[in-house]
Amino acid sequence: MNRKRNQPSNRDQVIQTAAQMFLMGGYAYTSMDDVMRESRVSKSNIYYHFKSKEELLLAVVEFWADRYEAQLFASLGQNDLTVEERILAFMESLAAGFTERNHQGGCPFVSLYLQCSEQAEAVRERIFRFFTELHPLLTKLFEQGVKKQEFREGIGADEAASLFIAALEGSLVLAETTRDAGVIKRTAVHFCRMLH
Repeated sequence: MNRKRNQPSNRDQVIQTAAQMFLMGGYAYTSMDDVMRESRVSKSNIYYHFKSKEELLLAVVEFWADRYEAQLFASLGQNDLTVEERILAFMESLAAGFTERNHQGGCPFVSLYLQCSEQAEAVRERIFRFFTELHPLLTKLFEQGVKKQEFREGIGADEAASLFIAALEGSLVLAETTRDAGVIKRTAVHFCRMLH
């Protein structure tokens, strides 16, 4: 009975399966039939939850946003650690997820954004919102680093957050092309060194 309670619902099973398949095989190349076969959820059940493949894509983007935000909040909330240690903890969690995906789908948001059609406005809007919400969180973190004198005085926290997001995205692309998850953490280490 407990095992059944711990199993994901059919809806969650479909989302989790599609989340991996869209990144690893490509959204355009993954059919609803492929998701049905891999998730072992019936077609009628899938279409009960998702009226279209695009609706499933939006749920997948929400899945990745929830996952990344949970990792970020877990890392940022560790006030007993330095700001640099919290940044590295977040980057290590990203690297671990990337390794789990067999070094594919570097940044789920960029990968899925590039793969969805221009008509998928809700999907594009959700990805945009993820990045716009990420920026102020990182700005606060860099402000803390300056205030606690972990980073040198005069660093613009807002600019540091913008550059960090660009460095993060670049590291995910490099990690995928080189198949080296270590690039993700090394990028964070080098970035933080420049702030000392």
